Amino acid sequence: MIKTFYTFMMLSYFVEGEKLEHSILFPSYDACSYSKEAMFDIFEPHYDAVMLYCKGTDVISKDIIKPRTRPEYAD
Repeated sequence: MIKTFYTFMMLSYFVEGEKLEHSILFPSYDACSYSKEAMFDIFEPHYDAVMLYCKGTDVISKDIIKPRTRPEYAD
């Protein structure tokens, strides 16, 4: 069984010297990591010192049950 955990994207940037921080919830670390580059590309041209990273939680978002491997029969 594979478990995925909710993950926050932690975003911070400066507007006229004032630091702003946001957290965006994702269903998995992979989903957060996949979105980092796009988010950076959106914020970086408009704001100073854009920083973002993914921070995992201990809360399970989804259990993925892998099916058992079926035995192969020789004909």
